[in-house]
Amino acid sequence: MRRASRTASKVALLCAAVVAAAVLLLFAQTAAAGMICGRTVVLPGASKREVLAKCGPPSRRQSFDGKPLRGKVKSKGGSREVWVYDLGSRQLVRYLTFDRGRLRSIDFGGYGR
Repeated sequence: MRRASRTASKVALLCAAVVAAAVLLLFAQTAAAGMICGRTVVLPGASKREVLAKCGPPSRRQSFDGKPLRGKVKSKGGSREVWVYDLGSRQLVRYLTFDRGRLRSIDFGGYGR
């Protein structure tokens, strides 16, 4: 009986470990694919308007060739541009690349200022 009990507890422990690993992997994939803004996540494919609503204005904007952009954000159309979210010295800087008004990629840089 003791052997069956030990086997059952080992199986239960293994199942719990597998479930925990799956949850962590799922969270890591979501974090890698998106950007967490408050209590929401922004994912590639989102519009500029959606990103502004969820994350607020970026720290700075630049055209894809590196030139700074000034003025209001146009929510529709436009060429490729990069929005930079510098969230402070304890977090990595986020670079959001937009193409024709849609979020195409989210990249991470070093720690912010």
